Amino acid sequence: MSPRIFFIGDSFTNGTGDPTSLGWVGRVCAQTMAHGKVLTVYNLGIRGDTTKLIHQRWQPEVRCRLAETAGAGFVFAFGANDVDLDDHTGQPRVSPTDSLTYAQTILSQAQKLGPVLMVESPPIAADSPAYERLVQLNQQFAALCHTLAIPYIPTCQSLFKNAVWMKEAIANDGAHPHAQGYVALADIILASGQWYPWLERLY
Repeated sequence: MSPRIFFIGDSFTNGTGDPTSLGWVGRVCAQTMAHGKVLTVYNLGIRGDTTKLIHQRWQPEVRCRLAETAGAGFVFAFGANDVDLDDHTGQPRVSPTDSLTYAQTILSQAQKLGPVLMVESPPIAADSPAYERLVQLNQQFAALCHTLAIPYIPTCQSLFKNAVWMKEAIANDGAHPHAQGYVALADIILASGQWYPWLERLY
């Protein structure tokens, strides 16, 4: 039976803004399967989710989709919504300290079920202060993944310098690109040197 891969995250994981509905997850998996790998894929990205919300939901959502006869892998991508400011308090929706605590719990729990990979949150194109907060949070997540021996694929700063991603995101809603932006993100993941070695651990 083919391994099951769970992509767990927010709107970027969901592929929001992409008129093809593929996002980066669909493109990465299509390219992977074109190279002969058979996968069962679950996209569990929810628009607006913070690390707190993902912490609350991911295990029940995964549990009902697991199979005893197949390997399972977990790809997490989150952070952008944590640094978004709350309309009432003017503070980030999740504090950096809490974000890191939730992330550590999520990733540690997932490691007990199968190999884990983390894809760094893409940039928030039209909000410079939020982008700076996200860069700092991503650095903390990268350090956490290093400690936990979890492969980590950086994307944020490369995409911030990517003209296609930025143009599409700003023209759309300030955060989410259209199809070619997600193509750029998928290309970063596939060329990272992390994706295929991690994938081999599922077979």
